[in-house]
Amino acid sequence: MSKAKFDRVESGVPGLALFRIEGKLGFHENLKVEKLTAECMKRAFRTVVFDFSGLSSLGGGVARILRDFVAKYAENGGRVAFVVTSGVVLEFLLDGDTSVSVYRSVEDAIAASETDRREATAETRPAPEASVSPAQAAEAAAGAGEDAPVAETAARNGDVILMSYDGAVEEADAAPDPSTKAGEASPTADAPGEASDPRIITEIFGARADRPPAWIENPLSPFGAGADAASPDVSRSLKRRILELKTLFSISADFNAIRDKKKLLDIFLLTSIAQGGVEAAVFFERSGDVFLPVMSKGIDIDSIRHLRLTPEPDERGSSPRGICTVADFRGPAAEREALAAEGLEHVCPFNAQSGTAGFVVLGRRIRGRDMQEEDFEFIQILVNLAQGAFENALMFEREHSRTLGIVKSLISLIEENTMLKGTSEFVSRYVGIVAKNVGYPEEHFTDLVYGTVLRDMGMVKVSDLIVRSPRELSRDEWEIIKRHPEDGAAMLEGMKFNNHVVDIVRTHHERFNGEGYPQGLRGKEIPLGSRIISVVESYAAMIHERPNRPALTEREAIESLRENYGLRYDREIVAGFTRIMEREIAQSVCADSSVR
Repeated sequence: MSKAKFDRVESGVPGLALFRIEGKLGFHENLKVEKLTAECMKRAFRTVVFDFSGLSSLGGGVARILRDFVAKYAENGGRVAFVVTSGVVLEFLLDGDTSVSVYRSVEDAIAASETDRREATAETRPAPEASVSPAQAAEAAAGAGEDAPVAETAARNGDVILMSYDGAVEEADAAPDPSTKAGEASPTADAPGEASDPRIITEIFGARADRPPAWIENPLSPFGAGADAASPDVSRSLKRRILELKTLFSISADFNAIRDKKKLLDIFLLTSIAQGGVEAAVFFERSGDVFLPVMSKGIDIDSIRHLRLTPEPDERGSSPRGICTVADFRGPAAEREALAAEGLEHVCPFNAQSGTAGFVVLGRRIRGRDMQEEDFEFIQILVNLAQGAFENALMFEREHSRTLGIVKSLISLIEENTMLKGTSEFVSRYVGIVAKNVGYPEEHFTDLVYGTVLRDMGMVKVSDLIVRSPRELSRDEWEIIKRHPEDGAAMLEGMKFNNHVVDIVRTHHERFNGEGYPQGLRGKEIPLGSRIISVVESYAAMIHERPNRPALTEREAIESLRENYGLRYDREIVAGFTRIMEREIAQSVCADSSVR
């Protein structure tokens, strides 16, 4: 059942449409939001502002629709802004998309829009259509004749009539018109394929009711015995069920596309809050014989570190199954009381092939009625979907650990041959730190780890007589050394590592000014991962002694990097890395002073 209230608010600004949406904007409203955005595209307002300050939750499907609308509207020269005050709503709305404009108040959003309008030239934006008040629209309708719908007349005058909507009518159907004869089409029914028909707005947002229709409070199963296929109740229930299934399919696809366990849990908890309409969600992960909180949304994780779950098997010795209240959870009374004290009310096991992997614990409902049977069913299906994706993430994590272990064994042999022992861990650590600071793509982070650790794989082909030589190397010897990036890349291709890893290994000795090897790449032609490795690896080499030179101090190595700004190294990477190292050096000095 719909939980959101939609209103069109008069902004007083020509060409700016302001919509206030309150309550819970979940998957039930996908169709309404799609039709509303389609109408906005058709009307070509200069600016559309969505006021979400009264919104308590936002579904992932709706958020995707809105982000797509922002991109399409910008392509047509328009602007979309959002007013958001809820952290949960903000996380779902953005989902990493920095192109979405968000403000803390309607006044700020309108002011920013007016600033953009003043700065824009006449060529960059079409002139806004004149706004028509409801009174003007009604007058125009009267002049057009009794048969002209108000919404259609308003559309001809450049505006859309949006009346208050209290969420009592399902998005798939408005209440049937009692004046319509059996077999006749309702005059407000939208024709197939006409999603932007102005009558849709009146149909969806214009209907009001003092209470939900009976079919919402007592839904009929469309598959029940004796169900009348022609019954409006059955049709509406079926449409609602289809919409729920579409949402679950979408969520399932999103979950299964995630390979990182932490990211999966993060998205799962946010989805649980949005779809369950609860204040908080916490994931307890197995740690030996107990389960400890490892991630939370809607509640500070540090404030619940003391919580734990020690479930008792049922009479048959089986692991817990199904959602239950905290009071009914089979575990020590002290643990149940601690959960209740934090406002947590329901517990659901998170099972894996090896047994119970964790528990999802949900907080209070944000407002309204208590959890109903259909709510529990939906949450349980959501958990079941996440469990399969969780298994895949664990399998991927184990495979990654196994592969990384093999890689480290190879590197220990390489380090022995190249006299680089001890530098691999250092370089890997700081490459990771710098990469996070510069926003390295998360989906390629594991590849960066492999590329960093395996960067000198090709050195196994270089004689240790050359590597350990205390004299200056001859030109021929340098040519042998300079082949190791290509040799290493070829080895990794043969081992079926992906192109991202191979490219990092091949280019990690390229230099920003084009004087590196083997390809002589310049500037941003060099992959970001290789530019990071170049800085960190050079620093590590400078602070370690070599047969042909003594080691530099940490301060000397930092100054050497800065002297090569824009020459050998990327200026931005050097700046970020040196800040990290100076902070650590300062902390080390303070620690040494305190010991004395």
